Parts: sequence; C-alpha cells; structure tokens
Amino acid sequence: MAELNIEKFSSNDFNVDRYVRELARSCVGGEELQQQKDNIKTLAEDTARALKKNVYKNYMQFIETASEISHLEAEMYKLSHLLSEQRTVLTTLSHISILGNDNTISQECLENHDVEAEEAEEQRKDKLNLISEKVENCIDLLDSPDRILLHEGDLLEIDAEENSALQRMHAYLFNDCLMLTTWISNRRGPMRYKFQICYPISTLAVVNVRDLGNVKQAFKLLAFPDTRVFQCNSISGKKDWLEKFDLAKKTFIEKENLKQKKKESQEKPKQESLDSPSQSIEEIMSPQYTPLPDWLADVTEELDVLIVERHFQRTYDLMSAAQKELTKEEYKRHPLNSDILKKIEQKQKVLIEILLKELDVTHNWSPRGGLQSTRHPVLILNKFNMTSQACELFLAICSHTVRVHIKGVQLEGSINTYVSQVGEVFFCSLSDILTEFTALFPKNKISAFIVWASAQLRLLMSQIIKQVFTPQCALESILESVQTLRDQCLLFCEFGLDLRFQLNSSLRTPVIKALREYKNKIVDSMKAKVIDDKWTPVNMHTKAGVNKFLIQMENLGLILAKYIINETWVDLSSSTIWFAQSVITIQKVGLKLVTNNMMDVLDECIYAIFNSRLMLSLGNDSSYAQKNFKFLLDTVMPLMLRSYKEEVGYENEKLVVLAKKFGAQCGYGAANIGDQELDVLSEV
Repeated sequence: MAELNIEKFSSNDFNVDRYVRELARSCVGGEELQQQKDNIKTLAEDTARALKKNVYKNYMQFIETASEISHLEAEMYKLSHLLSEQRTVLTTLSHISILGNDNTISQECLENHDVEAEEAEEQRKDKLNLISEKVENCIDLLDSPDRILLHEGDLLEIDAEENSALQRMHAYLFNDCLMLTTWISNRRGPMRYKFQICYPISTLAVVNVRDLGNVKQAFKLLAFPDTRVFQCNSISGKKDWLEKFDLAKKTFIEKENLKQKKKESQEKPKQESLDSPSQSIEEIMSPQYTPLPDWLADVTEELDVLIVERHFQRTYDLMSAAQKELTKEEYKRHPLNSDILKKIEQKQKVLIEILLKELDVTHNWSPRGGLQSTRHPVLILNKFNMTSQACELFLAICSHTVRVHIKGVQLEGSINTYVSQVGEVFFCSLSDILTEFTALFPKNKISAFIVWASAQLRLLMSQIIKQVFTPQCALESILESVQTLRDQCLLFCEFGLDLRFQLNSSLRTPVIKALREYKNKIVDSMKAKVIDDKWTPVNMHTKAGVNKFLIQMENLGLILAKYIINETWVDLSSSTIWFAQSVITIQKVGLKLVTNNMMDVLDECIYAIFNSRLMLSLGNDSSYAQKNFKFLLDTVMPLMLRSYKEEVGYENEKLVVLAKKFGAQCGYGAANIGDQELDVLSEV
C-alpha cells in the first residue's frame, strides 16, 4: 500500500480531493479508513526523515554555496567600484593637457571652444534656474559658479529605527552639496517641491544598507548629527545614487587638493629653470612629499561614521592615532596636514559635547545600565583633560542612583526594619560608588567624593529623622535605629572613608530634642502618679508575674528579691517602681545614644528627673512614702552613679551633688562637692 501511495503522490496530475474521494469509496467501515490514515501518516513521517537526512547530508555544501555567493557579491561590488574609479580617472585625464602650453591651437578651435563653454554655462544656469522655480524657498543655486547638477530623483525616507515609511522626498545632488525637498500636496503654479535642508558634500557619508524585510534598495546618509535612511525605486536607481555620491565626493577632494597645491605654488618662489632638462614628465609632476596612507586621508569621514554609530572609544583611538601620525616628520610638510588636524579638532569638540550629554543626568539618563555605563565617557573625558567636569557629572549621576535605590525601599513593618534596609542600601551604594570613583579618577579628586558623600549622608539623615524622631517613637526604638546606622557606618569605614563624625553631627539636634522631650514626659507623668499613688505594696497576683517583674528589674540592674512579701506582693509603691524603671532606662539608653559632646544634656535630664521626684517626696510624711524615698536614695541612686561611672569612666557630678543634698549614702565623691556648688545646683 505504501508503494502505491508513493507512486500516486509523486505523479504530476495528483489531486488531493480526488484521491480522498476514491479512498472513501474503496474503504469499508471506519476501521479501514483509520488504517489508511495511519499508513499515510507513517509515509509522511518517513518522507520527513528522509528529507532531514538529505538536508544534513548536504549541509556543508549549502554553507559552502552561501559563502561562495557572498564572496562573489563582494567581488562584484569591488569590481563595480574599480570601474567607477577608472571612469573618473579617464574623465579627469581627458580634460588635462599633458603637453603644457607648447602645442599650437588654431584660432578657430579656440573660438569654437569659447562658444561651447558659453553654451555649457548657459545650459548650467538654465538648469539651476529651472530647479529654483520648482522648489519653494530654494537656496540661491547660482551663488557658486562651479555648481553643477550630478543627479536627481525621488526617494522614500525610512525611519532608521522602526523601518517604517516617513515621507516622499525629491533629492538634488550637486557637485558641492545635497539638497533635500519634500513634495507639495496642494501645489499651485510651477512649485512642485518644498525646500527642507541642504548638506555640504564635505560633511556627508553614504553607507550601503543591506536588504532586510521590507527595506530594500536603501542607503544610509550620515550627516552629523542626523542619520537618515532613503529607499530607491529600483536596484539600478540605488546604484546610480551611490555612484554619483562617490563621484561628488572624489571631485570635491580633488578640487580641494588642487586649491591647496595652487596656494602652495603661489607661496613658493617660482623656479627659474629645471634642475635637469632631461627629466621625464612623471619626475617633473611627482610630489615632493610622502603620500598619506588611505586610512589617514579618509580619517575625518571615518570619525563621522564612528561618532554616529556611538563607538566613542574607537573614535578617540582613531583621533589619537591620526594626530600622532600627522606629527611625524615625513607628514609634517604634507599640504593636507593642517586641514586634517583642524577637522580632527572639530570632531574632538563634537565628541566632547556628546560625551558630556551622555553623562548629563537630566538628558534621559537611566540607572538601568548602572555606573559601569559611565566608564568609557568618563575615561575619555579624563584623557581630554576634562576631569573636573567629568567628576561633577559622575557624582550627579551617583546622586540620582542613590536616590532611586532609596526610593525603592518600602516602608513596611517596623520603623527599625525600614531604617536598617535604607541604611544598608545607602552604604552599599556608597561603597560601590567609591570603588568605581577610585578606578576612574585620580587621587586628588577624592576630596570631591568626600564632600559629595557627606552631603548625601545629610540628605539621608534628614529623611530618617522625620521617620524615627517622632513623639510616638519610644526612646529604645530610637536607640535601635541609631545604633543600626552607626554599625553600618562603621562597616563602611573598611573602605577607607570614615563618615561617623558627619553621622553623629546630623543626629545631635534630634537626639537632644528627643532626650528633653522624654524628660518632660517623665516629669509630667511622675507628678500625676505620685499624687494618685495610694502608697501601698503592689500585687503581682501570681508567682509568674513576680518572676517576670524580678527579671525585668534585674535587667535594669536592680535586685529586688528582698522586697517580695507574701509571695506575690512587692513592698514598693507603684509610682516608685515606675520611676525607677523610667530614670534607669533614660540613663541606660542615653549613654548609648549620646556622644561625648552631648553628655551635658544627658546629665541635665537625669538630674532634672531625679530632683523632681525627690522634691515631690519631701511633702509626704507617711512612713511608707518615706520608705520608698529611702529606696530611691539608697538603692536606685547608687546604682545609677555606679553604672554611669562604669560606662563613661567618670562620675555624674550633678547626680553626686543631688545625692549629697538629700543625704544619700552613695560614697561616690559627694564629699568633694563644695557647699557653693551645692547651692548653685539646688537653685537649678
């Protein structure tokens, strides 16, 4: 059955519908139809496998054929280019007399030549005037006496990125410029086109565009800063445009060379006689300088292409190589030396402007590429001795990057978690920036980074202070956030930059404000609690509650096991317990929170809180109140004095004076405080 199917399928008159109808009539029942279907499916799979084997078998031959086609295409293009050059050379030679002025020309020939020249000039002017009449707002085409029309035609402009059609154009190619015009839809009179732009030939570079998708028979026009793509009507039309562009470019270069030679010949004194009358014509006409290499002669055009294609490093390398080559002794006297150097300087200015825009954060800069995307522009600007500008722009990009990274941190959960994440993001970004900065800039620019980093830290702290230092935030929570930032700043010191002073300077004002607000809250609450206190022991209800209370007080440094009575009672009043917890907490937290230049504020707060509490106890003569008063003087105050000295290394003189004033048994230098200081502090 398979052989029969192959024969039928391979025949030229095979018809699918007819074959299916015959198969349906010949088969009996669904099972036979299913079997025929399976046979056809098997045959299709066998055919596919055979085709795949043939493709694999001839795979290398396909590759070799494609390579040969590509090679032949390149050879044909080179051949076409050579033929075009030969035609240009022959045309040029046909207009040059190699016999000088020795040949005699008849008067009749001269007159005929003059008549032909006048007719050609009239035709040239008529043609240019006709173009001026067709183009609205056209430039003055007769301002150049040597301007001639080389080619004109309709073109379709294509979007360089999306490959979509933009507009119909009509282009005029002259020997010194390219004029682009657009079609006038509702034209009246002889005007058919509207002038758009005119590009000088010296600034143009034409690049062939391979056929891709819908874009066929196209070429790219490079005229900095524009990059435009035009599509021709046919292959021959594209070929004509490329040839005419090539001819215009070569004619312009030859004209410039002739001008330069003429200028040099006028500057140099004319030789009265030739050194040797037997010299050949080639020896007489041979230049007295070494010809430039091809890459050096076309360096300005190559620079235009590289700049448009955004190969900035290659552009700089080519500039440096060309400038170095032109400074060699063999090329110093070349007539094009100064002209090429001037053009390279112009391209250098253009490159610098582009690089500055690349580093301009306001010029659509995106942080997706990271700081690595700024390396090449910065390094090239450094080589152009523009380190200061590059540093300023680089740090502006870094500021934008840090700001974007911090905005990405969401305020979720506790404030301490948010501060930890923000600090980690900030200091990690700062470390990456410092690493990149030291790799890009010399050591004498590190001061600029320090100033920038300090400013960024101040901005960060201004945001964090608004979130952390609020009236609702507890002092312990503030300490946790501040300690987290200090630890992260300490880790950043491993990179060789210490910002702890700037961090503590930013924290000074809000920390002082928080301590004083906490002091005022304690003093106000304490007055109400002392007044409302019933001066009875506190019931903890359960042994578990008692144990929890003892652990809490032990964490503060107070051992209160001897004050437990009847298993669940604490032989202290509620206001006394609350005050002991509050005053010890503010000292314990404050000593970790403040720096050396804020110790006087902490001492002031501790003194004010303790003094207010002791003054409130003086008006209460009950025995239980006096017992609590004695607990504060003999237990709490000595503990605070001892903890203070262990933490900072010296005594809290204000608290010692207060202890002496109220007769506390502290033994921490109270005898060294005179009565005069005591009176002053009492007044306070």
